[in-house]
Amino acid sequence: MILFVIAKVIFNESHWMTSNAAIIYVSYLMNIFRGKTIGLIWDKHSSHYSEELLEFVERCNSDKATDTKVIIELVDEGLTPIIQVPDVAVNKVFKSAVKKRYHLYRSGLPINIGEKISVPRETLLGFILDAIKEINEQNDDVQFIRDAFCRCGMNPWSKEHSLNLFRQHLDNLEENDVLRTMLSNQEAVSLL
Repeated sequence: MILFVIAKVIFNESHWMTSNAAIIYVSYLMNIFRGKTIGLIWDKHSSHYSEELLEFVERCNSDKATDTKVIIELVDEGLTPIIQVPDVAVNKVFKSAVKKRYHLYRSGLPINIGEKISVPRETLLGFILDAIKEINEQNDDVQFIRDAFCRCGMNPWSKEHSLNLFRQHLDNLEENDVLRTMLSNQEAVSLL
């Protein structure tokens, strides 16, 4: 098993994730990992388990012409910032890198009070690609994405180490009032 965090940038009219965008993403993954079993760990956004997407995955999985299979696992509500690796490891770093590029761009524009700033799509895409490149380069030295799989209790090669890191991660979250309240009002699942 190999663990990856992969992103694909697409633009649609609503600017939100849709069933069609989810199908495009799954197709993208299937092209990259032909002949492999792909596990997707997604939050419970409606597009991630829509009827259209699930039918598409079922058709792909039953297609005898390919060995590529897709397995979808959904993260329960309220647990995304706790156990979904991209949320724990990458989202804050990614958003910060894109914002940094936006602010540099904006600082080079003339200041017109009250005027909205428009960023061309190509420029925004450049911000995104540069941010991804920066994150990948950072991970050459400090592999925080790999380490997040352990921190979220999802390292299949190191169960004991991963579970200890996950317990530490949960203990640190309890310092946050909102998460402490959520954890105290939810029924705990045994980690062992």
